Amino acid sequence: MLRKLNDKQQDTLIAILRFRYVTADNLALHRNITHNSAYSALEILHKAGYLGKIYDKSYRLMNKSARYYLTRQAVDHLKTIVEPEQPEAIWKSRLRDGNRSTEFVDQQVAIHATYNVLQEHLGNSVSIETALELYGTEGIIKPLPGLLVTPEGGNHYFVELADNQHLFLVRKRIRNYIQNYDNQEWEWENYPDVYIVRTSSASDRTRLRKYVAEKMDEAYLDDNDFKFLVVNNIQQAISTG
Repeated sequence: MLRKLNDKQQDTLIAILRFRYVTADNLALHRNITHNSAYSALEILHKAGYLGKIYDKSYRLMNKSARYYLTRQAVDHLKTIVEPEQPEAIWKSRLRDGNRSTEFVDQQVAIHATYNVLQEHLGNSVSIETALELYGTEGIIKPLPGLLVTPEGGNHYFVELADNQHLFLVRKRIRNYIQNYDNQEWEWENYPDVYIVRTSSASDRTRLRKYVAEKMDEAYLDDNDFKFLVVNNIQQAISTG
């Protein structure tokens, strides 16, 4: 065990608390350091018992990086330094992160990568909240959105990554957003727009856009209430937002 974590190591643990799973590539972009430095930082924390690691031989064939997550040792340490104090449910969820599905892990890694792109393009002019910050927000949709982006002087918007989801599940999520809006229990002055990122076929996106228009019409809603956009990549969301 490391005798004492330095500030950069603690910042790395806090980043993993926010994003749940971190790769060397994502950490390098997040902290603006080299890939080798990020990998070394993660491996030191892993060997010291602060991080678990998900990796097997198939990852090399799929060109996937190792995923690192918090161990109990890390959680116990973070409880003493993280402000504001986090609900116990957050800590319990992190203790189960070594046993999640591959789909769940990959989704969290993709959310972190998306965060990095948004931060790189929008810089200090934007606030980006993860599910950690959104936890406990009154009236927010469940499961929690991937990200809530609030550009300076622009409309705020949720980011939903729907690349590996069946169209049935994406349609269900669209209906849930409309129902969440109709409940009128949310705490914002204006309901955030919703950006669904779907990099699959253009025909998929066309079908989803038609479905959105149909369901918004059925609910007597339009763009004056909130916007639903189905985009090919996060850069489209940035240029639109």
